[in-house]
Amino acid sequence: MKPRPLATLLAPFFLCIAVSAQTHTFHDPTYHVAFDYPAPWTLSRTDGEISTFHLDARSAPKSSLMRAVVAMPENPFPASTFSGAYVYFSVTPRSTEAACTQQAGAVAQTTQIAGIPFTRAHDEQKDICTTQRDEVYTTFRRGACYRFDLAINNFCGAEDSHVKDITTAELDQVRNRLQSILSTVRFDPK
Repeated sequence: MKPRPLATLLAPFFLCIAVSAQTHTFHDPTYHVAFDYPAPWTLSRTDGEISTFHLDARSAPKSSLMRAVVAMPENPFPASTFSGAYVYFSVTPRSTEAACTQQAGAVAQTTQIAGIPFTRAHDEQKDICTTQRDEVYTTFRRGACYRFDLAINNFCGAEDSHVKDITTAELDQVRNRLQSILSTVRFDPK
Protein backbone atom coordinates (compact mmCIF):
# COMPACT_ATOMS: atom_id res chain seq x y z
CA MET A 1 0.00 0.00 0.00
CA LYS A 2 1.28 3.44 -1.00
CA PRO A 3 1.83 5.83 1.98
CA ARG A 4 -0.47 8.86 2.07
CA PRO A 5 1.02 12.37 2.14
CA LEU A 6 1.18 14.08 5.53
CA ALA A 7 -1.21 16.85 4.39
CA THR A 8 -3.85 14.20 3.61
CA LEU A 9 -3.42 12.57 7.01
CA LEU A 10 -3.65 15.91 8.83
CA ALA A 11 -6.62 17.29 6.84
CA PRO A 12 -9.26 16.24 9.42
CA PHE A 13 -7.17 17.89 12.17
CA PHE A 14 -6.95 21.19 10.26
CA LEU A 15 -10.65 21.06 9.38
CA CYS A 16 -11.48 20.70 13.06
CA ILE A 17 -9.39 23.77 13.90
CA ALA A 18 -11.07 25.83 11.17
CA VAL A 19 -14.54 24.86 12.37
CA SER A 20 -13.82 25.66 16.01
CA ALA A 21 -11.93 28.92 15.37
CA GLN A 22 -13.13 32.00 17.27
CA THR A 23 -15.25 34.55 15.49
CA HIS A 24 -16.25 38.16 16.00
CA THR A 25 -19.64 39.62 15.14
CA PHE A 26 -20.21 42.76 13.13
CA HIS A 27 -23.59 44.37 13.85
CA ASP A 28 -24.97 47.40 12.05
CA PRO A 29 -27.61 48.98 14.31
CA THR A 30 -28.66 51.44 11.60
CA TYR A 31 -29.48 48.78 9.00
CA HIS A 32 -30.27 45.96 11.47
CA VAL A 33 -27.97 43.30 10.05
CA ALA A 34 -25.13 41.23 11.50
CA PHE A 35 -22.58 38.67 10.36
CA ASP A 36 -19.73 36.72 11.90
CA TYR A 37 -16.15 36.69 10.66
CA PRO A 38 -13.00 34.84 11.79
CA ALA A 39 -11.26 36.50 14.75
CA PRO A 40 -7.90 36.99 13.00
CA TRP A 41 -9.50 38.83 10.07
CA THR A 42 -9.33 42.63 9.92
CA LEU A 43 -12.56 44.63 10.08
CA SER A 44 -12.92 48.23 9.00
CA ARG A 45 -15.92 50.51 8.77
CA THR A 46 -13.92 53.10 6.82
CA ASP A 47 -13.43 52.88 3.06
CA GLY A 48 -9.83 53.15 1.96
CA GLU A 49 -8.41 51.99 5.29
CA ILE A 50 -7.67 48.38 4.24
CA SER A 51 -9.12 48.41 0.71
CA THR A 52 -11.11 50.55 -1.69
CA PHE A 53 -14.78 49.63 -2.04
CA HIS A 54 -15.54 51.07 -5.49
CA LEU A 55 -12.39 49.53 -6.99
CA ASP A 56 -13.31 46.03 -5.81
CA ALA A 57 -17.11 46.44 -6.09
CA ARG A 58 -17.07 48.16 -9.47
CA SER A 59 -20.74 47.57 -10.22
CA ALA A 60 -21.95 49.14 -6.95
CA PRO A 61 -23.82 52.40 -7.50
CA LYS A 62 -22.16 55.60 -6.29
CA SER A 63 -25.04 55.97 -3.80
CA SER A 64 -23.99 52.74 -2.03
CA LEU A 65 -22.74 53.24 1.51
CA MET A 66 -19.93 50.89 2.48
CA ARG A 67 -20.75 49.86 6.04
CA ALA A 68 -17.99 47.32 6.69
CA VAL A 69 -15.25 45.30 5.07
CA VAL A 70 -13.42 42.28 6.46
CA ALA A 71 -10.08 41.23 5.01
CA MET A 72 -8.24 37.93 5.09
CA PRO A 73 -5.15 38.63 7.21
CA GLU A 74 -2.78 36.12 5.71
CA ASN A 75 -1.95 34.75 2.29
CA PRO A 76 -2.84 31.05 2.39
CA PHE A 77 -0.93 30.53 -0.87
CA PRO A 78 2.26 32.64 -0.56
CA ALA A 79 3.92 30.94 -3.52
CA SER A 80 1.03 32.02 -5.78
CA THR A 81 -0.26 35.21 -7.36
CA PHE A 82 -2.99 35.59 -4.70
CA SER A 83 -2.93 39.08 -3.15
CA GLY A 84 -6.06 39.49 -1.01
CA ALA A 85 -9.67 38.60 -0.22
CA TYR A 86 -12.44 40.78 1.20
CA VAL A 87 -16.09 40.67 2.16
CA TYR A 88 -17.70 44.07 1.70
CA PHE A 89 -21.08 44.96 3.17
CA SER A 90 -22.81 47.99 1.69
CA VAL A 91 -26.31 49.44 1.62
CA THR A 92 -28.07 51.51 -1.01
CA PRO A 93 -30.82 53.35 0.89
CA ARG A 94 -34.08 54.34 -0.78
CA SER A 95 -33.74 51.64 -3.41
CA THR A 96 -36.29 49.49 -5.20
CA GLU A 97 -36.36 45.73 -5.46
CA ALA A 98 -35.75 45.95 -9.23
CA ALA A 99 -32.75 48.27 -8.78
CA CYS A 100 -31.38 45.98 -6.09
CA THR A 101 -31.64 42.93 -8.34
CA GLN A 102 -29.99 44.89 -11.15
CA GLN A 103 -26.97 45.66 -8.93
CA ALA A 104 -26.06 41.97 -8.97
CA GLY A 105 -25.59 42.06 -12.73
CA ALA A 106 -27.22 41.10 -15.98
CA VAL A 107 -26.64 37.37 -15.62
CA ALA A 108 -27.93 36.93 -12.10
CA GLN A 109 -29.37 33.92 -10.29
CA THR A 110 -31.48 33.73 -7.17
CA THR A 111 -30.27 31.70 -4.23
CA GLN A 112 -31.07 31.19 -0.55
CA ILE A 113 -28.31 31.63 2.01
CA ALA A 114 -29.14 31.18 5.68
CA GLY A 115 -32.82 31.48 4.77
CA ILE A 116 -32.31 34.87 3.06
CA PRO A 117 -33.15 35.24 -0.64
CA PHE A 118 -30.21 36.73 -2.54
CA THR A 119 -29.64 37.66 -6.15
CA ARG A 120 -26.17 36.49 -7.12
CA ALA A 121 -23.84 37.30 -10.00
CA HIS A 122 -20.16 37.92 -10.54
CA ASP A 123 -17.88 40.54 -12.00
CA GLU A 124 -14.37 39.83 -13.20
CA GLN A 125 -11.67 42.14 -14.54
CA LYS A 126 -8.12 41.96 -15.72
CA ASP A 127 -6.28 45.25 -15.93
CA ILE A 128 -2.52 45.62 -16.22
CA CYS A 129 -1.52 42.54 -14.27
CA THR A 130 -4.25 42.66 -11.67
CA THR A 131 -7.08 40.17 -11.81
CA GLN A 132 -10.10 40.74 -9.63
CA ARG A 133 -13.09 38.49 -9.06
CA ASP A 134 -16.17 39.77 -7.30
CA GLU A 135 -19.11 37.57 -6.32
CA VAL A 136 -22.04 39.96 -5.78
CA TYR A 137 -24.98 39.08 -3.51
CA THR A 138 -27.90 41.49 -3.08
CA THR A 139 -31.13 41.32 -1.11
CA PHE A 140 -33.89 43.91 -0.73
CA ARG A 141 -35.23 44.75 2.74
CA ARG A 142 -36.96 47.70 4.38
CA GLY A 143 -36.67 49.91 1.29
CA ALA A 144 -32.89 49.41 0.97
CA CYS A 145 -30.59 47.20 -1.08
CA TYR A 146 -28.20 45.15 1.06
CA ARG A 147 -25.13 44.09 -0.88
CA PHE A 148 -22.29 41.72 -0.05
CA ASP A 149 -19.25 41.60 -2.34
CA LEU A 150 -16.89 38.64 -2.01
CA ALA A 151 -13.78 40.02 -3.71
CA ILE A 152 -10.63 38.05 -4.54
CA ASN A 153 -7.58 39.83 -5.94
CA ASN A 154 -4.45 38.42 -7.49
CA PHE A 155 -1.68 39.72 -9.69
CA CYS A 156 -0.12 38.42 -12.88
CA GLY A 157 3.53 38.27 -13.79
CA ALA A 158 4.25 34.96 -12.12
CA GLU A 159 7.14 34.38 -14.50
CA ASP A 160 8.88 37.55 -13.27
CA SER A 161 8.24 37.06 -9.56
CA HIS A 162 8.98 33.32 -9.32
CA VAL A 163 5.51 32.44 -8.06
CA LYS A 164 2.87 30.32 -9.74
CA ASP A 165 -0.54 31.45 -10.93
CA ILE A 166 -3.21 30.72 -8.34
CA THR A 167 -5.06 27.55 -9.29
CA THR A 168 -8.79 27.04 -9.62
CA ALA A 169 -8.74 24.77 -6.57
CA GLU A 170 -6.94 27.45 -4.51
CA LEU A 171 -9.42 30.11 -5.67
CA ASP A 172 -12.25 27.79 -4.64
CA GLN A 173 -10.73 27.45 -1.15
CA VAL A 174 -10.58 31.24 -0.75
CA ARG A 175 -14.12 31.61 -2.15
CA ASN A 176 -15.38 29.02 0.35
CA ARG A 177 -13.86 31.01 3.23
CA LEU A 178 -15.62 34.16 2.02
CA GLN A 179 -18.91 32.33 1.53
CA SER A 180 -18.71 30.93 5.06
CA ILE A 181 -18.90 34.54 6.31
CA LEU A 182 -21.86 35.27 4.04
CA SER A 183 -23.65 32.21 5.43
CA THR A 184 -23.78 33.89 8.88
CA VAL A 185 -25.69 36.99 7.71
CA ARG A 186 -28.82 37.63 9.74
CA PHE A 187 -31.29 40.46 10.07
CA ASP A 188 -32.53 41.77 13.41
CA PRO A 189 -36.10 40.72 14.21
CA LYS A 190 -38.63 43.42 13.39
